[in-house]
Amino acid sequence: MTKVTKFSILLVLIACYGAAALASDPAATKPAKSADKVALVRTVSAESPREIQWLAFDAGLSKAKAEKKAVVIDFYTNWCGWCKRMDATTFHDSTVIATFNKNFVGIRVNAEDTLAFVTHEGERMTQRQLSRVFAVSGFPTYWFLDSDGKKIGPAPGYKAAEAFVPLLKYVGEGHYKSMSYDAFVKKGNGKG
Repeated sequence: MTKVTKFSILLVLIACYGAAALASDPAATKPAKSADKVALVRTVSAESPREIQWLAFDAGLSKAKAEKKAVVIDFYTNWCGWCKRMDATTFHDSTVIATFNKNFVGIRVNAEDTLAFVTHEGERMTQRQLSRVFAVSGFPTYWFLDSDGKKIGPAPGYKAAEAFVPLLKYVGEGHYKSMSYDAFVKKGNGKG
């Protein structure tokens, strides 16, 4: 098994754990009442680290390369209740924001958008086509890339802050290069 395959399997297990935790809280299973996902998480300047700055695909990859930061691509749809819940909860958690802003450049991709174009590996395509390139089949899905845009692995599904922070640390601090995610968490490194 390759590292990416092991990482993907582990992320699916984490997603199941998060879903089980949400199932035990009836209030948490209701999607957040909100407008559009992009409206919930506002783009702010670097001087305001209280929120995550989301960029378009091309701009985000350029910034990541220039700043030598990893990338999180948020593949979402406008109708996705769990995407909206992630925006309203996890992406407003202070530990998530601090960890994210320290190590990552955030990119948003609307997986149903057939009008907005991006460039991927020299080819111009729609955001919908880009989501197919990344084999996104459910929403939300988060893809981790290194600062050069090389794929590290996906993290499908809603993640509570307690489950997302360890993933951010594992990838953002480069631990995925030397140990499994399970070993990382067992060492207590994933705590916020």
